[in-house]
Amino acid sequence: MEQKRMIKMMRILSQTNEPMTGPQLSEKLGITVRTLRNDLKEYKKELGKYGIEVISKHAVGYSLLINDEEKYYQFLEKMMKEESENQMLIPIYPQDRVHYLIRMFLTQNDYIKIDDICEKIFVSRSTLSNDLKEVREKLQFFHLDLETKPAYGLKITGSEFHKRSCISQYFFHTNGNDDIFLSQTKTTKQQEKIANILYNIMVSESFKLTDIGFQNLVIHLMIAIMRLQEKPKQTTYEYDVHIKESREYEIANMIATQLNNEFHVEFPEVEIYYIALHLSGKKVVQYNSNTLFMNTDYEELIQQVIKDIQDKYQIDFSADLDLQTALALHIQPMLNRLKYDMVIQNPLLEQIKIESPVAFEMGVLTANVIEKRYQKTMSENEIGYIALHFALAIERYQQQGPKKNIIIICASGMGSSQILQYKIRQKFKDCIQSIYVTELYELSNIDQRAYDFILSTVPIPFPTEIPAIHVQYFLNDEDMISLSEAFLEQSETMSFIDQYFDQDLFYDDLKGKTKEELIHEMCQRISQLKKVPENFEEQILKREHYSVTEFGNAIALPHPMKPITDETFVAVGILKKPVRWYKQNIKYIFLLSIQKDSKEALGLLHETLSSLVFDKKAMQSLEKNPTLNHLKHILSKIAEEQKENDIDTLFG
Repeated sequence: MEQKRMIKMMRILSQTNEPMTGPQLSEKLGITVRTLRNDLKEYKKELGKYGIEVISKHAVGYSLLINDEEKYYQFLEKMMKEESENQMLIPIYPQDRVHYLIRMFLTQNDYIKIDDICEKIFVSRSTLSNDLKEVREKLQFFHLDLETKPAYGLKITGSEFHKRSCISQYFFHTNGNDDIFLSQTKTTKQQEKIANILYNIMVSESFKLTDIGFQNLVIHLMIAIMRLQEKPKQTTYEYDVHIKESREYEIANMIATQLNNEFHVEFPEVEIYYIALHLSGKKVVQYNSNTLFMNTDYEELIQQVIKDIQDKYQIDFSADLDLQTALALHIQPMLNRLKYDMVIQNPLLEQIKIESPVAFEMGVLTANVIEKRYQKTMSENEIGYIALHFALAIERYQQQGPKKNIIIICASGMGSSQILQYKIRQKFKDCIQSIYVTELYELSNIDQRAYDFILSTVPIPFPTEIPAIHVQYFLNDEDMISLSEAFLEQSETMSFIDQYFDQDLFYDDLKGKTKEELIHEMCQRISQLKKVPENFEEQILKREHYSVTEFGNAIALPHPMKPITDETFVAVGILKKPVRWYKQNIKYIFLLSIQKDSKEALGLLHETLSSLVFDKKAMQSLEKNPTLNHLKHILSKIAEEQKENDIDTLFG
């Protein structure tokens, strides 16, 4: 039995409270039931030495029985040690090889020759060359490089601080077996001691961290102790005097002192500085109404973001003080992280991107504002955390509903018009932004596009640019129903399916082999039919730079950084063979462009295209019948289901 498979089986059985059937367990392990039985027979004696039994009951399934807990932990440590020394065994798949190589470089101080690596993992130089491209990309995320020295080989270069961020990710935050069993080995006894020391200091000093920030700092301290126990790392770092004079530095000193007493490891000054940096980037800023907007720079930044959102998405958050408070509290530690190139992980990232795409786009917009203002690039993880605040704000906005601007026409004179206006304000005060009272003959001279609809007590004998509702002067029950629908309607109708999906923008013959080639090809073909600005493709690639638009289910949704076209449209590309977008293979491309100054972005992005990401049956159906008419049928069906059922989101 493969040791890696054995560890995986132990993990599965240890995490389930009920017996698991043979087919269920085999499916999770990726083997046949017969292979499973052979594996268990082979390992039965070995497991028995450590007080472990895999119990098999007919028609019930397999379960784990631990007879000797101490021996069980010894077994786990033995397995983990062997796995760690072998770097999780020799990998087979490209993604596994990339992670293997990163771990290998992180645990080696000297250069490693390319031929030696090829021999070790049984691949050709050309295969390794492709793997190393991705290794370099992933290392760049941590501000590290893979240095090549002729006749010597390769090794990771960069600061000790950034190496530890990378170690944290690839040894403690992976989906591999290291993280799975950390809580069951003696390593965690050290982790618990560190966590207790950190918690007690946080409480005594009234210093708050987020839960994720707390766990990440515990892992950072574990790595620091391990590295210092091996050999003190000689490193230089450009100190920031503000950090050394901060309260975080004082607390870092306390932490270092107590860790030294517990683990007998001397923390040099640079290590204390590292801890202070982590504290400054992970703290929870406390709300104080007197000091929240003392920093004018943050306030200007938030107001700029809110203005850009209103300009590009027609959503006004200027009165949402909860959002502005949340952003102000979030920005300070985030800017500290960006300033010192600190890397954080976001376990909710993919869920946020799929379930709250509009909020994520607002996060991307925020990243763009911050990059222009501070010359610092936000990672996808940071964008995801910012997007959470916008997701909540959108929920509040949708519950409240955007306020309407209306025109009132009443032929009975100004007095009766004022009475009608008063009645409407009284009934719908929370839904009205402004009311303009005018005469029928003046209507054609008014810019109607600045309003949402017209209320008139008399028939309007000519076409209007916006909807017109005919009401009685005294507002009867039918009038009230019509007005309620007009004021309180929360979403657009789904008629855009026919309006925005055009057969001429449906491509099943694309030739591109890469993301860039496909986007270029689609933009070229779109420009032959639609009026798009010269920088259309550039804006799409800019948006991809901040965060790739692959969403799962083989779907990509590329779109410009901001609404820049005179009309809304969706160009559809269905590929004969999937193409690697970034991490995922993509077969369906929905290139979306939203009209400038349009209010339809929420409905289009959130309620239709993103729903395909969750619907595997719909995409399987489209694969069997890849036509535009069938796609429209699928989208219409999804739209109807959404009207009947509330879709679960991050917020319930």
